[in-house]
Amino acid sequence: MNQAIALESQTIAGWGMAVGGASQVVAPTSKEGLAAALAYAADHGLRVALRGSGCSYGDAACGTGKLVIDLAQFHQILDFSPQTGILRGEAGVTLRQVWQTAVAAGFWPPVVSGTMAPTLGGAASMNIHGKNAYAVGPIGEHIQALEVMTPGGQLLEVSRQQRPDLFHAIIGGAGELGLITRVDLKLKPIYSGKLNVHATSAPNFGALLDRFVQALPSSDYAVAWLDAFATGRALGRGLIHTARQLAQGEDPDAKNTLQVQQQELPLHLMGVFPKAAMWRLMKPFAHPAGMRLINWAKYQSGRWLEDGKDYQQSHGAFHFLLDYVPNWKWIYRPHGLVQHQSFVPDDRVREVFPAILALCHKHGMPSWLAVLKRHRPDPFLLSHGLDGWSLAQDFPVTPRNREALWEMCHQMDELVMNAGGKVYFAKDATVRPASVLQAFGAEKLLQFKALRDELDPNGLLATDLYDRALAPAIALAQAADCQAK
Repeated sequence: MNQAIALESQTIAGWGMAVGGASQVVAPTSKEGLAAALAYAADHGLRVALRGSGCSYGDAACGTGKLVIDLAQFHQILDFSPQTGILRGEAGVTLRQVWQTAVAAGFWPPVVSGTMAPTLGGAASMNIHGKNAYAVGPIGEHIQALEVMTPGGQLLEVSRQQRPDLFHAIIGGAGELGLITRVDLKLKPIYSGKLNVHATSAPNFGALLDRFVQALPSSDYAVAWLDAFATGRALGRGLIHTARQLAQGEDPDAKNTLQVQQQELPLHLMGVFPKAAMWRLMKPFAHPAGMRLINWAKYQSGRWLEDGKDYQQSHGAFHFLLDYVPNWKWIYRPHGLVQHQSFVPDDRVREVFPAILALCHKHGMPSWLAVLKRHRPDPFLLSHGLDGWSLAQDFPVTPRNREALWEMCHQMDELVMNAGGKVYFAKDATVRPASVLQAFGAEKLLQFKALRDELDPNGLLATDLYDRALAPAIALAQAADCQAK
């Protein structure tokens, strides 16, 4: 293929700003341009990494020394049916575009992350989950079909009926099997732009887990924030927020609350101070003592002001907390942050998560932000889903702590994997291949390799994540398989 492509040299980093490197970037605007970019990479001996909005915390959308194909220009919503709730969008369509298109018709994305920035292609590739993972699973369970371009430029239609093996591997496959060009997503009906939210405080991890479990049967969404600086009897204390969708007819002002502007996040704090500047006010607290104070204040204020109370909140305000303060991650500059998200089975969570919190204290690196969610298993090949819980923890990266932080993450992985836990590639920047093998098992990794050999026999697709963790894990799986035979 002789179509010219426009390359730009860029430094591509993960969302956490702690990993990444120099890349050649191309942003095609058509499928012909995508095929041309793949052909160019093959002709010039370049491997390819795929990128949407770049919301993965680690290196899942990074391609150091590679050709990064930016799919953000594929941002057209191709169809939306208010009768069926099915939205068909190109890979670069964001969750923001999805809800803005559908909310006035009484629909909302079935699964959303803590930010509305991810693209449909990225959400499918990472199989993102939300605060309702325990009830509806990850976003892949609501995807009807995908159009995928193979590294050879061939377009494939995959679904639960058509190549279900590919469908269940590409969703959650971290962009290592093909380029998702289109996603058909089944949205959920809603009858109000408001949610009924309930807040509960808990003095320690055991109480927090008990109250979380008690709230699940009557909640559509549930999430808990933990004060990771607390120790002793207060270890794992936190605040639980559950939310219930309003039933049909329950909101007398539904026509108004379902308008797009009612779901937008305010640009100013208390109508005066611009939120775009709030990260500057937070920056002086971006050190352990400051974050200890903020976490203490958040817990105390929640305990006194919110505990046991119900209030109404828009869907946007409840879900998109990471967007509430624009560019809040800049408080971690110049070296960024990593997030470690542990997924542990339900029968081990009371043992493992307190041990993880204690381990962070032992290393002198408690998390600055910690969030707990409930999950359920799902049918995808490399899924992080399990009958259990996740604990996501943000850690600042500095030149002095980087080596020790990576080692601490490895120790947390050992606790997780030895308990039968999982790793989530959308968040990871540190996991070692042996832990990936332990998380997914040799059989699944070899199934993934077989599909990759079919779709990408020349190994064109390879993000930094793939080179660091997934490819070596597959090699370990092959070695284990050979020994078994």
